Amino acid sequence: MPTRKLIYECDIAKAAAYILRESFIKAARSGKVLYVENDILWSKTPHGQPVFIKKLSGRNPIFSRGITNRGTFKIKKRNAKVVI
Repeated sequence: MPTRKLIYECDIAKAAAYILRESFIKAARSGKVLYVENDILWSKTPHGQPVFIKKLSGRNPIFSRGITNRGTFKIKKRNAKVVI
């Protein structure tokens, strides 16, 4: 990914997602990783099949599907006072 001045928040989010993706791929190639897919915790080793660990509970899947199907979300920015 070419380095350029990040102006928009979407550019920052895309760059962060790219870095996380690359670091996950690097970790998955070198050792065991844990990941969540469809509310199920999986463990995977290099050159191995995913192993079921646990079904996650406490989340309403109907509610989460409704949120993802809505499309765009607006996030309100608030002025925060930083104390150093």
